[in-house]
Amino acid sequence: MQDKFENIAIALAGIIQAISLAREIAQTGKVEDGAFQTTINSLFQTHPENSIDVYGGLVNLKLGLEKLISTLNTKTTATAQTIHYMYIVIGLQRKIHASEKISSALIQRINQAKKQAAYFSLTHPTVIANLADAYLCAIKPFRFKLFIMGNKRMLSINENIEKIRVLLLAAIRSAVLWRQVGGSRLQLIFFRGKITNAAKKLLAQIEGK
Repeated sequence: MQDKFENIAIALAGIIQAISLAREIAQTGKVEDGAFQTTINSLFQTHPENSIDVYGGLVNLKLGLEKLISTLNTKTTATAQTIHYMYIVIGLQRKIHASEKISSALIQRINQAKKQAAYFSLTHPTVIANLADAYLCAIKPFRFKLFIMGNKRMLSINENIEKIRVLLLAAIRSAVLWRQVGGSRLQLIFFRGKITNAAKKLLAQIEGK
């Protein structure tokens, strides 16, 4: 049983892992397959027994936990940009949640994609395209959007764009979890130490320390 800050660290790691993978695709066109599948699969976990079940096990969040620790404790252009992206994701989740119409439509699209994934595969182009379009439809009504900076050549490839959009949708899903376990913006200002310690504790469990 995770305590409050461990649950918050898990959810934030989920957000940051999705954002980090999106940035990697934007910059290189490549992504680590295991972490990508974990993040996509989190979209389909609608009734998890606990926070870590959203990601299929703590080991699947290793990248996110590492990135969370470095993001909260180092001041670089990259970490500042990650925090900026994270705040936008949290804001988008709040807006989607506030609209019953948008939320219902998004849930329907995700359930449809879940059936497609069961028939084809988790990362089949049809599934990715459906989820990418679901993301676009969900954020369309809002004035502010999330633009991932990267290599222009990589961002000109439609397959990469669709994967990035799905990862951002997964980041929003993790933001849902973050709010469910009691996450708040003030914690990111005043309780970074507790969140970092919780993340380090979880990472140590993965590494067997």
